[in-house]
Amino acid sequence: MNAKEVLANVEKFMKESEEYKARRDRYKKFRIYDICEKLGIFDWWNEELSYSQLKQMRGFLRNAISLGFEGYACFKVGASGCANGMWAYKAESTDGYSPKGACIYHSFVSDYSTYDLCDNKENWMNRIFRRYDFTLKEVKQYMKDHKEDFES
Repeated sequence: MNAKEVLANVEKFMKESEEYKARRDRYKKFRIYDICEKLGIFDWWNEELSYSQLKQMRGFLRNAISLGFEGYACFKVGASGCANGMWAYKAESTDGYSPKGACIYHSFVSDYSTYDLCDNKENWMNRIFRRYDFTLKEVKQYMKDHKEDFES
């Protein structure tokens, strides 16, 4: 699924959780196994997805789409200290897996918030600058300064 389709599904689950909260005074959690395909989740550590994680996904997808990453989107729902991430590509997937080319990444744990970026030549910012703690502002500036490396 592409980023816009995943965003629509994220917003649908958020609405369902909000409606649940209005009746039960707490947000509904979703069993990841039951919803993973609709949200592009390919791996997870915890059994449930919370409302706050849905909000993180929505924020990431909105940012990614605004930067032109409207293609394939996927998520690894990690836990603190474990592998995790949110990815959105410019290209669509042709085989159900991540395509090659330009991609934006954001961590997916609450205690660690960092971005990374890959251009069409498969160059990641973390490899170029030898660091892993980029902000969204830095990613946007890099894209602006290297616009030709992100054009289709």
